[in-house]
Amino acid sequence: MNMLFSFNGHHGTSSESAKKIIASNYELSIGNDEWLGNGVYFFVPGISTKTIELAENWAIAQSWDNENKQNKYIQYCVIQSEIEVDESEFLDLTKEEGVEILSYLVDRYKDKIKTIGRSMKFQDGLLLNLAREEGIFPLEVVKGNFYIKFAKERIEKINLRTSNCTICTVYNPSKNILSNSIIKTGQVK
Repeated sequence: MNMLFSFNGHHGTSSESAKKIIASNYELSIGNDEWLGNGVYFFVPGISTKTIELAENWAIAQSWDNENKQNKYIQYCVIQSEIEVDESEFLDLTKEEGVEILSYLVDRYKDKIKTIGRSMKFQDGLLLNLAREEGIFPLEVVKGNFYIKFAKERIEKINLRTSNCTICTVYNPSKNILSNSIIKTGQVK
């Protein structure tokens, strides 16, 4: 019998988007250039336990429209989502076994990386999308450590390689997210 993993994830977004999420659940971020492939992204405990603060910082950073040099929104929310996943459908890239699986995917998809992913800076999302699309692994939730630039890092042009947070993506919100609630609101300054 497989074990179920349950944990809370925090998602930062605009107040308008948060209301839509509460009413009808999340829309997926789609694309092979997404960190962990198609899915809904959350800050989860790992490198940092301050996941609410990370989600808040993300919402603030994402409010800025670099092209128009103004904020797209001034009110943000942090949503807490209860995530549940069967261990057989969970890939943890913060552990050796998870990294070995990703390495296996690199070997399996070398030719596709050469054609599809050659112009991509990172291929993690591509590999995970291919594995899901082709049924190689029954992936529903993937977790990994990343370096994310928030507003301060963007403004001050800080670019590190050392991971500063742990994120996860949920591929099927209606299956793996049990509840959503707004736990923090604020104004972008």
